[in-house]
Amino acid sequence: MRYFRHLWLFTILLVGLIAFGSFPASAQELAPATITTFEITTIDGKAVKDAPLMTGGTYKVNFTIEVAAGLKENCVLKTSLERASGMDRFWTLKGTYAGIDSNAWQPGQSSFTFEAIEGTAQLELVGTVPADYLSKDLASGQTLNMSKTIPILELALASGTVVFNRQFEVVNNSIEEYRDALNAKKQLLENTEADPAYTNLVQGLINRAEAEASLGYTDMAMDTLNTIPTTGWIKPQNQASSLYPWIIVGVLAIVAAIALFLFMKTRGKIDYFRRQSDSQAKSLKILAKKASRIGDPSLTAGIEQMQKELDESTGGI
Repeated sequence: MRYFRHLWLFTILLVGLIAFGSFPASAQELAPATITTFEITTIDGKAVKDAPLMTGGTYKVNFTIEVAAGLKENCVLKTSLERASGMDRFWTLKGTYAGIDSNAWQPGQSSFTFEAIEGTAQLELVGTVPADYLSKDLASGQTLNMSKTIPILELALASGTVVFNRQFEVVNNSIEEYRDALNAKKQLLENTEADPAYTNLVQGLINRAEAEASLGYTDMAMDTLNTIPTTGWIKPQNQASSLYPWIIVGVLAIVAAIALFLFMKTRGKIDYFRRQSDSQAKSLKILAKKASRIGDPSLTAGIEQMQKELDESTGGI
């Protein structure tokens, strides 16, 4: 009998623990407010998807907020966009939602707080990426252009917990132009038959441009890419006539390697680039004269073309 009495007491205690323990668990399972649909387009309705945004561009975001029952704190919506030209607001509530008082809220502010009442809210956000979001002017007169992300839409609880945050990469015309040129030069390198030493030189210049752009010097990177001619590349040479291309490649590859090392070490080596570019151009001019004695017109033309491009880029640094 004593055994069954103890078993009965243990059973009651176990059931009680399970019953009382279930209430906190249920409370913790309450879902916060969340954004269930999100679509971003240009102002004229073209879908953006995962493409980068442009500085100065105006965009429209349509989204839906779902709020669960029992949420005890307010919610905050905000954006890092600027108010679009000619617009008196960022936010437009489509239909009605009990948590937003359409007579009291301030849709002209980049953020606003609303009461987390169970239900669904459909909103539209219109804003512009700041025109100067990426550029930074230096005392030297140069401009840095570094791509970075911008928070388009954030939903957070009043306590500070972020439940939704959508960011997009931002680029400007300088970065976009550099990226297009870089892709074009990479395609040219992949599809052009040339002496292996010459292609190594071109690859080195591409690497140098990428290093410059990674630090924000997109204009300098464009100058470097422009030293790569689109035609007149040195074709594969036989042993007797390949001496001067190898000399050219050796001289320029060493110079490019030293310049790249110093550039990655510090941003204050612009004068060094200028001196080395001058040196490269002069070396090519001398070697072009020597190469003309071989009697290979394509070789001479290739050297002279690269020398011309280096001369032009030297003036742009």
